[in-house]
Amino acid sequence: MSRVAFLCCHLTGTGHLVRTLALARATAAMGAAAGGEVLVIGGGRPLDHIDLKGIEFVQLPPVQVPDFDFSTLRTPEGAVASDAYLAKRRSALERALTEFRPDALVTELFPLGRRILAAEFEAAIAASLAANPEAAIIASVRDIPEPPSSPGRLEQAAGRLRRLYHALLVHGDAEFLPLAATWKLPADLAPMIHHTGYLAGDPPPPCDAPGDTVLVAVGGGVLGRRLLALAARAAALSPRPWRLLTGGPDAADLARDLGERHHRANLTATNLTVEPPRPDYQALLACAACSISLAGYNTVLDLAGCATPAIVVPFDEHGEVEQVIRAERLARLDGFTVLRIDDLTPSILAHAAETAATGPRRAPLALARDGAARAAAKILELAAK
Repeated sequence: MSRVAFLCCHLTGTGHLVRTLALARATAAMGAAAGGEVLVIGGGRPLDHIDLKGIEFVQLPPVQVPDFDFSTLRTPEGAVASDAYLAKRRSALERALTEFRPDALVTELFPLGRRILAAEFEAAIAASLAANPEAAIIASVRDIPEPPSSPGRLEQAAGRLRRLYHALLVHGDAEFLPLAATWKLPADLAPMIHHTGYLAGDPPPPCDAPGDTVLVAVGGGVLGRRLLALAARAAALSPRPWRLLTGGPDAADLARDLGERHHRANLTATNLTVEPPRPDYQALLACAACSISLAGYNTVLDLAGCATPAIVVPFDEHGEVEQVIRAERLARLDGFTVLRIDDLTPSILAHAAETAATGPRRAPLALARDGAARAAAKILELAAK
C-alpha cells in the first residue's frame, strides 16, 4: 500500500491544477488494488468548474498572482498576503502531510518554478520526511517550464534537485518538445529525468459534420483577455457565428460584459455568443469550423486530439515565453496558424479565421498521450522503494 501526496499551487491559470488532478486520479486508480491512498493539497484559488469528485483534497488558504507580479502573493480579495496569512498556510500544509504520512510527495512545478513559494515547498518536503523518512520526493513539470532567466536560477533549481529529490517527471513527449529545449540541466541529473508523455484524456470522437462556427477559447484562467476583446470585434466583420468562452474567476461577468458591448456596437449583429467555460468544450472544438486559442498545455492537447484548423495566439505578455515556444513548434505543422497578439487587428483576425475555416481539415497530432498512466506507474514504483 502506497500513500501519495500531491502539492500544487496555481497562481494565474488553471492548467497546473488540472494536470495535478489528472495525475492524482491515475495514481489512485493504479494503486487502488493495493489499497493505496492519494491526497491533493491545493494552494491556489478554488475553481468552481474543476471536478474534485473522488479526490481527497485539502485547500490551503489560497494565494494568487492576478497581475503577473510574481514577487507579490495576494489573497483572493486582492490584498497582499501577510506573513501571518502565509504562516497559516504553512501550518495547514505541514499538518496535512504529517497526518497523511506520505510514501511519496509530488511537487508540481517546483523546483523549476514557484520560487516565491520555495520556503513553503521545502517545508512540505521536510514535513513529509519527518513523518516518513523513506518518502520519495518527486518533481512534476509540464513539457515547457518557463525557461530560467539566468544561469543562477538554473543552478539553484539543479541544486535543489540534487539535494532534495529522487526524480523529475516531465509531462511531455520528448520527440515533440524535450525538456532540454528550455531547461538545459547539468548532465549528472539526466538519470532522474523521465519524460512521461502528455497528461491527456481520450480525444473526443471525430466530428461527422463540422459546423461553421468560429470557436474562441482562452482556458479557465485569467489569460487571453486581449484576444477575447479582439475576437468580439472580429466577429462583427464575419458572416459566421462566433462563440467565445471566457475564463477566470469573473468568467460569467466578463462574458456578459463582452456580449453587451458587442451588441451595443453592432445592433443588428446576432452572430456572437459569449459564455463561461463549458464542460462540452472538446465536443464544440471537434465540430468547429476553426479554433482560435492561446497555446497553453491543456489547450494544445485539446487541439492535438481533433482535426479542426487552428489559429494559435500564444500568451507573450510580462516576459512569458512558454506558450511562444510551444506555438513555434506547432507552426511547423499543417493546419496550424500562429499569430502574435501585438500584430492583430479585428480585420486580420476575421480574415485569418475565414481562411482557416474554408481550408482543409488537418490530421490529429500523434503525441504520446499516455503520460498519466506512465507517470503514475513511476510514482508508485518510487513510493514502494
